[in-house]
Amino acid sequence: MVTASILLVDGWRFREVPPAIEQAMTEISWLPAQVPGHVHLDLMRAGVIPDPFDRLHERTVSWVDGCDWVYETVFHLDRPIPELTYLRFNGLDTVAEIYLNGKLLGNTDNMFVAHEFRVSSLLRVGTGVDGENTLQVTFRSALNTGLARRIEWEAAGNDSMPHHWNAWGARSFVRKAQYMYGWDWGPVVISCGIWQSVELVQVPTARIVDYRYTPTFHVDGSATVRVEATVERADAASRLALTVAIGPASTGDDFVASVSGVAELALVDGQTSATCDVIVPDARRWWPAGAGDAHLYGLRLAVDGPGGTVDVKRTKIGLRQVEVICEPDADGNGEGFLIRVNGRDLFIKGANWIPDDSFPSRIHQPTVDGIDKVEYQIRLAVEAGYNMLRVWGGGLYESERFYQMCDKLGVMVWQDFAYGCAYYPDRGEYVDAARAEAVAAVRRIRNHPSLALWCGNNENDSMYHDGWYHLKPSRFVGETLYHEVLPAVVAAEDPLTPYRPSSPFGGSDPGSQDFGDRHNWNVWHGVGDWKHYLTDRSRFASEFGFGASCGLNAWKSCLADEDRHAHSAVVRGHDKTRKGYDTYLGLVALHFDMPETIEDLVYATQINQAEALKCGIEHYRRLKGRCWGVLFWQLNDCWPVQSWSAIDSIGEPKASFYESRRFFSPVLLSMVRTDGGVEAHLVNDLMQTVTGTVTISLMTFDGRALESTTAGASVEANGVAHVTTLDISAALGHEDETYVFAEFAPHQPEVADQRFGLTNYQFLADQKNWKLGSTASNGRHAKASGGHIGINIDDMGADAFEITLSASTFTPYIWLHIDCPEGHLPAQFGDNFVHVQAGKSVRISVQKTPWLSTTNDLRARLSIRSLDNPGFVRLAEDRFVSSAG
Repeated sequence: MVTASILLVDGWRFREVPPAIEQAMTEISWLPAQVPGHVHLDLMRAGVIPDPFDRLHERTVSWVDGCDWVYETVFHLDRPIPELTYLRFNGLDTVAEIYLNGKLLGNTDNMFVAHEFRVSSLLRVGTGVDGENTLQVTFRSALNTGLARRIEWEAAGNDSMPHHWNAWGARSFVRKAQYMYGWDWGPVVISCGIWQSVELVQVPTARIVDYRYTPTFHVDGSATVRVEATVERADAASRLALTVAIGPASTGDDFVASVSGVAELALVDGQTSATCDVIVPDARRWWPAGAGDAHLYGLRLAVDGPGGTVDVKRTKIGLRQVEVICEPDADGNGEGFLIRVNGRDLFIKGANWIPDDSFPSRIHQPTVDGIDKVEYQIRLAVEAGYNMLRVWGGGLYESERFYQMCDKLGVMVWQDFAYGCAYYPDRGEYVDAARAEAVAAVRRIRNHPSLALWCGNNENDSMYHDGWYHLKPSRFVGETLYHEVLPAVVAAEDPLTPYRPSSPFGGSDPGSQDFGDRHNWNVWHGVGDWKHYLTDRSRFASEFGFGASCGLNAWKSCLADEDRHAHSAVVRGHDKTRKGYDTYLGLVALHFDMPETIEDLVYATQINQAEALKCGIEHYRRLKGRCWGVLFWQLNDCWPVQSWSAIDSIGEPKASFYESRRFFSPVLLSMVRTDGGVEAHLVNDLMQTVTGTVTISLMTFDGRALESTTAGASVEANGVAHVTTLDISAALGHEDETYVFAEFAPHQPEVADQRFGLTNYQFLADQKNWKLGSTASNGRHAKASGGHIGINIDDMGADAFEITLSASTFTPYIWLHIDCPEGHLPAQFGDNFVHVQAGKSVRISVQKTPWLSTTNDLRARLSIRSLDNPGFVRLAEDRFVSSAG
C-alpha cells in the first residue's frame, strides 16, 4: 500500500476564547472559517471587522491581536487506518494547543515549521457518529505571550533591557514572521491562524521523510549525483530498496529516466537510510538568468517493497556550484565580496523580497484573472534583468512555489534566517528551538538550485555594533544563534551552500564600505538627497532604497473619496517610513514640485525614486571590479503603502521598476557628471568583448545639438570601460534648458537587439527648474498648455496593443496609466515613464487582458501625464492629447 494523505479543509469554524477570569459583556460565537487562513480574514468575511488595509482600519482592528481564538472541525473516518498515521499541520501561526477528540496532542510554538503528531490510537473509525473526530486548535495571543515571556526571561536573571516595541519586545520571544508586528513599510496585524494546510498522513509501509542531493563534476563533463534519503518504515522486518532516477524535467507523472541507481534501505540505529550515486553524462549546468540556461533535471525517488512501490517523491533539480569569494585587497585595507557560480564571477542585479501579503495564508491566492501574483512578479523581475532576490530575515522562509519559480527562471536566492532588527534570546530552550527551526528550514530549501546563500539575520550585528534605539546590552544578545547554532546547522545539513552570519557583515564594522556587503541607508535616513549615492564605495550593496507612493490602482483599493489628496490623514497613515511625512515629501521637493493631488503624489514620488535608484545602481555598476552586486530595497509590497518597493501591493510596477529594465541591462551605457564634463561608460556583464561606437550629445529641449562627440568603444568580457567625456561648457548658465543624450551602437547583432540600456540621459538641473515647452520663455511655474504630445494606438492582434508617443519638443517622464478593475492584475506595459525627444517617437506595448481587449477598452481607461503637463487626463477626454488609430 502507498503512503497517502487526506486534506482537512472542510467544516472549520472559529470563535473568540472567552476570558478566563470574568464573563465578557459581548462574546463572538462560532463563525465559519477558512483553512488555510488567518483570524482577521475570517472576521472580515463574517462582517465583524473592516479590512485593515482600508483607510486607517489597521488601528480599528488592533483589539483582535489581544484575544485568544479557537478553531474547530469534525471529520469522519469510515475505513481502517494504519498504525503509522499522523496529523500534520504544515503551518500554525503560532502559539497553539491542539486537541483531538478531547485529548491534548501537544503545544506548538513556531510558525515556520510543520508540526506532526502520531494519532492512530486517538482516531475514531466507523460509520455515522462512530467515525466522527473533533479537532480543535486554540491560539494564544502572540502579542501577550511574547510580552509575558520577556518578563519571565528577565526575571530568571537573563539579559535585561528597557522594553522596545521593535528591538526588545513581544516579537523577539515568539517565532513567527516578524513583519506582522509592523515594519517601516507594513501594518501591525499580528494575527493568528492555521496558515497552511492540515492533513492526515497514512503510512502503511514506508515514506520518504527527507532527502538531499550533491553533485560532483568531472573533467570529462559528467557529474556524479549523490542522493541521500531517510525513510520511515512501518515494519522494520520488510526488505525495502530506494530507486533513484534522473532524466528530463517533466511536469507530470510521465517521468522517463535517463540514468538510475538502486540502494538497499538498511536499518541503522533505528533509522532507515540509503545513499545512491548516479552518474549523469554530459551534465548540463544550472545557470542564473542572464548567464545561461537554468537547466533542470527531473529527479524521482521511489521506495520499493515486496509488493511494489510504496512511496514516491518527484522534484526538479539543478546541477551547479555556488561560492562566495571574500579575498583581501592587495593593500590589506579591504576585502571583496562576490558570488561565483560554476566558476564564473557574476555581478548580482536584484532586489530584496518581503512577504507578499500581510496575511501569509493568502500570499499565493490567485487574482480574479487566475494569476499567482508572486510568480507574476518574479517573472517580471527576470524579464527586467534581475538575477537574485534576497528573502529578507523579517519575513518568511518562502513557499515551495516561490523557490520552484526561482529554479525555473534562474533567479538566485539569498536566504536569510528569520531574524531581523532585534535582540533574540539565545540560551536554554530558545537555542534548542532555533536549532530545530534551522534544521527544518535548511532541509526543506536546500535542494533548490536557486539557493545561493544562507544568512544568519538581517542587521542584528549592525544594531549591536552601532547601538540602535539607544540600547546597548552588556553582550550581543542573539550572537550565539548566528555565530554558532546556525552555521553548525548549515555545515551539517547543506555544506555546499555558503553561510554569512549577518547582512551587512564584514570587517570590524558591519557598515564598512571596504569589507563585505553593506546596507547604504545613510542616503535615505541620513544625508537625504539621492545624489549622495555617488560618494559610496560599497563592495556589495545589499540594501539601499528611496521611498515612493504606490500606484493609483492600489490607492483606489483603500481610500474613500475624501482621502484622495497627497496630505490627507489616510494617505499619511499609509506612510510607515517613520521619517516624518513632510521630510519624505521634502526629499521629493529637492527635484520636483511639491505634490498636492493624489496623482501628483504618485507621479512625483515615483519618478524621484526612479532617478534615485538609477543614480545609485549605475554608480555601483560603474564600480564593477570593486563592487560586485546590488540588491535594492525592495521589489514588492504586502499592502497599499508608500514604501521603497518597485512593484506595489496589487502588482503594478512603479516608475523605478521600468527604470530597472534599463539600469539592469546586460550591456549598459551609463553617464556621470564630473568637473570635466559628462563621462560615458560601458558596463558589460556578457562573457564576450563588446565593441561599437558611442555618440554623446549636449541637447536643447527643442532638439538642437550644441555639442556632440563620437568615440570608438570596447569593453572586455565581464568588465567596465570609460569611453569618452563630453565638454558641456556650452550649457553653463543654461542647464535648465539642456540635457545630455548618449547612444551606443554595438557591432555585435546580439547586443544591438538588446531592448534597453543602449541609450541614456544625463540631466544638468533639477527637474522642477526645467524650462520646457512654453516655460522656456515664461519661467518655471508657467506650465505648457499642451498639445505637443501625439499618441497613436494600434491593435497588434491577439496579445497586445502598441502605443506610439511622439512630441514636438522634449517631453520627459510620460506616464501612461490604465484604470484597473478591482481584484485584477494591472495592465502590463512594455515601458512607461518614458522621455520623448523633440521630433522623435517611442513605441510602448500593452498586453491585452479579458477586461482590456479592444482599442475602445484602452481609450476608456487610459490616462496620460508628462512633467510639463501636470493635469492627469484620460485619453477619452482628449483635452490636450492628439490621438489616432
